[in-house]
Amino acid sequence: MVAASPPPRHAENAEPVLRIADLRVSAGPVDLVEAVDLSVMPGETLCLVGESGCGKSLTCMAALGLLDDGLKASGSVRLFGTETLSAPERVINAIRGRAATMIFQNPMAALNPVKRVGIQIAEAIRAHTDLRGAAVERRVVELLDQVGIPKVERHKLYYPHQLSGGMCQRVMIAMALACKPKLLIADEPTTALDVTIQAQILRLLRDLQAELGLAIVFVTHDLGVVAEIADRVAVMYAGRIVETGPVDTLFDDPRHPYTRALMACRIGFNREPGTMLEAVKGTVPAPSSRPEGCNFAPRCPLADARCAVEPALAGDGSRAVACHMAGALAP
Repeated sequence: MVAASPPPRHAENAEPVLRIADLRVSAGPVDLVEAVDLSVMPGETLCLVGESGCGKSLTCMAALGLLDDGLKASGSVRLFGTETLSAPERVINAIRGRAATMIFQNPMAALNPVKRVGIQIAEAIRAHTDLRGAAVERRVVELLDQVGIPKVERHKLYYPHQLSGGMCQRVMIAMALACKPKLLIADEPTTALDVTIQAQILRLLRDLQAELGLAIVFVTHDLGVVAEIADRVAVMYAGRIVETGPVDTLFDDPRHPYTRALMACRIGFNREPGTMLEAVKGTVPAPSSRPEGCNFAPRCPLADARCAVEPALAGDGSRAVACHMAGALAP
């Protein structure tokens, strides 16, 4: 069990800052992401959870129009009410980097290795705001201080390789917050960090969210992080959303066998000392070799003949499950 989620931080009649409907990402004839529906409200944290290869990062990249060449997205993506998936590049460029930003899993790969970090933040400010000259430098110092970089005047002159992984991640967050966005997509930003730095980054994101009213999409496979930061959770498996719901409800009463299997793998306070952690048998199928019907059926202990048909994601509004067994798994 986890602590109950705080009350929603958005107004009753607020519109989603991000709404994804029937999103499909394809590489030629192969679908990598299929029929994804998600929405994120102002001030809300939505965690995308699942094993590697489930389509979490691709979904986020498609949301901001950052897919690699050769990948094609279809469906609908609306950022702040504006359809962007089929819009001209100038439309999403007016939103991306200003109202919606992203931080990546590996800051050392995302930062330019031959430019000082202060210069890189200044470039982001000039690209997306009207600030110039001394005002840009003041904003760089303000941002680095805001994300907890010590001795800002010195560290802004450092190159990425001269900073620790945690400090580089803070620089990435500073760049993402340069234009005071309303939506932040964080793609496993704490995966490569030790637990102490990870806790500091999560605390920083929560503090900045409260200060700026940020909506956050947080991609992770770490259920401990989910329990700490999420308002709602969407579980992905093999390119599809298989369960969504409020974090406390989903942790206390997972309805999809895959969600239950993930929960069984975690270390919890109610686990009997000395007992073995369970593992989800098998692996996520490659997009080109997904089974007919339910993608999880080959790994599911409850699978039967009904699973030859792909289950639809269905629910009552607050939560939804894509499983023929969902009713039987309810308490």
